[in-house]
Amino acid sequence: MKSYKNIILPILAFLLICGSAQAQVKFKMQLLNDGQTYQVSLVPETTYRPPMNMTSTAQVTIKVPTGSFEIVNIKNLQPNVEWEANSQTAAPAESSEFDYLSFGLLSNGTEFLRYEEGLELPLFTFENALDCSGEVGLMDNFTDPFMPPNTAQKNVGNQITIAGADGDAYNGNLIKTSIPCGNFSTSVEELDRSLVNFNLYPNPTTEFIQVSLNWNRPQEAATLSIFDLQGKEVFKKAVDINNGNNLQTIELNHLSPGNYLLEVSGTDWTLNSEQFMKLDK
Repeated sequence: MKSYKNIILPILAFLLICGSAQAQVKFKMQLLNDGQTYQVSLVPETTYRPPMNMTSTAQVTIKVPTGSFEIVNIKNLQPNVEWEANSQTAAPAESSEFDYLSFGLLSNGTEFLRYEEGLELPLFTFENALDCSGEVGLMDNFTDPFMPPNTAQKNVGNQITIAGADGDAYNGNLIKTSIPCGNFSTSVEELDRSLVNFNLYPNPTTEFIQVSLNWNRPQEAATLSIFDLQGKEVFKKAVDINNGNNLQTIELNHLSPGNYLLEVSGTDWTLNSEQFMKLDK
């Protein structure tokens, strides 16, 4: 029996180590349909069951044009899990055109985060109180010049410590490109957004995107446009928006892989989508 344990225990330890080595979590930031709310999520590449889902610490750092961003209206999206904006570094020597803003997990040692492989888990949203031009995005731990050690001696970067990962499970950002920084919501007061349900799927996608618009106003002509993140229009189509559910399928074979924004506009209103990602086939 003793020799049996001597064989089995090392095998179990080896399997646990291998499982941890493959444990990965990616972060994601996106601009929501209102054009002013940013959402931070994570996407696990493995599943952690209790108690292996215990999350000890976590940090999210975003990179914004210097002097143009003040975080307000943080809203936590998971019950019993709280985040706060806890650090800001303005125009560091290594990257003087940008400010670095960090969010920290207040609920250290929480088991209320559920990690399911491939299932996006929204963490929190926030808004910017200032006028902003340029682009914002998650800091890239692997390439950013301000990663520690840095001249400001600041602990910036993205990190999440999960029991099942046996340490830091962060493995990069799901969306590599940045997000336009300004307020892209140009909807006028006459358009009651509570009467409109506007969705894109699938996202990410390879060959096409479907636009679903549930419209509770009279029929009218509109324009459907797609823009890259530099603001260049890469697709435009005239459409009729009918009262009720509207579904448009757009072929994307002519677009290069990357992130795009979709806009539907009428005479006195505009609806902007969150980013969608076009992948290689």
